[in-house]
Amino acid sequence: MRVSFTDHVALLGFFLEHRQAIVTSIEGRLLNVQGKDLARSRNRDDFEPRLNACFFGAPGLSNDLSRLKGQLAAAHLADGFEPVQIGPYSQQLDPLELVLRAYHHWELHRWPGSAGRSTYAGTIYVVFMLRQIEHLSLRIWDDGNTRAAERLQQLQILLDRLNASVPPGVFVRDARWLMQTAQGALTRHLQPYFAVAQQIADAFRGADGLELHAAGAKLAGGHLRSQLQYRCWDTALAIDDAEVQAITRNSNSMDAALLVWDLVPLLDAYQDARTAQDTEARLELADAILQGLSADPELLVTRLDLLTPYTMIEDLFIERDVEGRLRYSTVGIRHLDLLERYRDRIGELAESLTRDASAFDPAGHAYSPFGITYGFCADVLSNMARDTLAAPPAHGLSLEDMFVSRGGGDAKLARAIGWTALPVRDGEREHFQHSIEWAGQMFGRLMRALRARSAHGSRPNASDVPDASIHVAPASALAGALPADAAAAEEHCVTSDLTRAFATAATGFPRSQILRDRSEARFLASAETDGKWFGVSKTLLSKCLGLGRHAMIPDVPSAVIDTLRLTCPGLVGSVEVTAQISAGHLGEP
Repeated sequence: MRVSFTDHVALLGFFLEHRQAIVTSIEGRLLNVQGKDLARSRNRDDFEPRLNACFFGAPGLSNDLSRLKGQLAAAHLADGFEPVQIGPYSQQLDPLELVLRAYHHWELHRWPGSAGRSTYAGTIYVVFMLRQIEHLSLRIWDDGNTRAAERLQQLQILLDRLNASVPPGVFVRDARWLMQTAQGALTRHLQPYFAVAQQIADAFRGADGLELHAAGAKLAGGHLRSQLQYRCWDTALAIDDAEVQAITRNSNSMDAALLVWDLVPLLDAYQDARTAQDTEARLELADAILQGLSADPELLVTRLDLLTPYTMIEDLFIERDVEGRLRYSTVGIRHLDLLERYRDRIGELAESLTRDASAFDPAGHAYSPFGITYGFCADVLSNMARDTLAAPPAHGLSLEDMFVSRGGGDAKLARAIGWTALPVRDGEREHFQHSIEWAGQMFGRLMRALRARSAHGSRPNASDVPDASIHVAPASALAGALPADAAAAEEHCVTSDLTRAFATAATGFPRSQILRDRSEARFLASAETDGKWFGVSKTLLSKCLGLGRHAMIPDVPSAVIDTLRLTCPGLVGSVEVTAQISAGHLGEP
């Protein structure tokens, strides 16, 4: 779906010119409702028309611009960014959600007077505008890449105008960060993210490209560290427990893949800065790189042999040619190329990154981005908005500032403490936490991984755990006793064939669940044979290969084996070798 970029710039320009009138309308229509039926409603349908009327019903707005209402959101949905709702509350930066939170807060405390309501109305205005600019940032390519840089500058001008008036303060200073936050929290499809990643890589070079990749690496690193923290809390298990790793990695294949796409150009630029002896540029790049790597140092630094299968997405990276044979898709080829470049760079630069990391060590500092836990980036932005329920923030920190490791630690800690204290509702997790102890753990495991990589150079497996592989074969080939260091891995398989599930260790799943898991890249390989689905979960990478144990799966459909050889290059043993292993003669796959 294509929209007019120029018309939407004009529309947002109109909203900025009439800011005060719109804020006044928001205060009157949505916030000055104490004791009224609207204040007791929790139905979004009661609020959305009122909020839209504050903007699109503003006096002086032309019919041509008024007809643009909803187009950006519709185009975002048409691109494939279909949100998934987890629990009763939104994972998006949502002005309507912020209205409901204000009602809840004021009911527990007291309803403010007109000045307090006007301040919060200004916050609702800013959040609405940020969402519009976010969506518009993903439309800069609608007419090709030739005008992408010019259009990015137009967005920056709009953002600067939005930030020129305080309160409520600055949420985001850099429009390039909005291109990353625009992609949302949870969606049903993975393809749109790779489409945007390819467009960013193709359209932007130099400073713009590097800031886009730095934002991507920092936000992905923060999100994945947060997911790891949540898994540790939920399971009461240690960070490096195989169960925690399996659950976390199995849910985040797309994030890890896109992180590699961002890290490669950052590592290239870091090498250039080293060559040019540009210390400040090198350290700024190192900050972004290290935050990204800290998401999963074992996978991203130590166990490069497992990085490819964990980041492969079979329904995006694998396709069939005209003769029905499996092959890598265009995006799959690009991903493999980036993985190769990444492996070369991280091996070359691990020692230098280890030295530079001393500048970002959380020890002795009040605040570190390595120590924040927040779920999704939208939670951080929502926290900024909710700050104004109590009092306008005076620290002047933007989203980007909270992801800079050096400088301003006391102010950042104060803001983090404020967010930690924000109330939560039933069914919600805390929206933000900061722990310098957690930062130390994250930093320590990163340093251990970088030192191991430095010691092992280009060897894919830089850990002390033995190499292992996946062996698949007909059931008859595995009739003998398994060797001591091999694991029967059918428990890591799922099938819609309930007869097979009852007779084996495989898990029986309905077809709909298997297709959902497949679309979320939870399988190394899957296929439908004779109307029945069979899939091999990525959990076996952590629970078998990650522990140095061969994974052995009997009676795997040939279509699944063919896919495994593409998603796990070099890790899948032949039927003949598998038969030898089952007899106790272990060899290389």
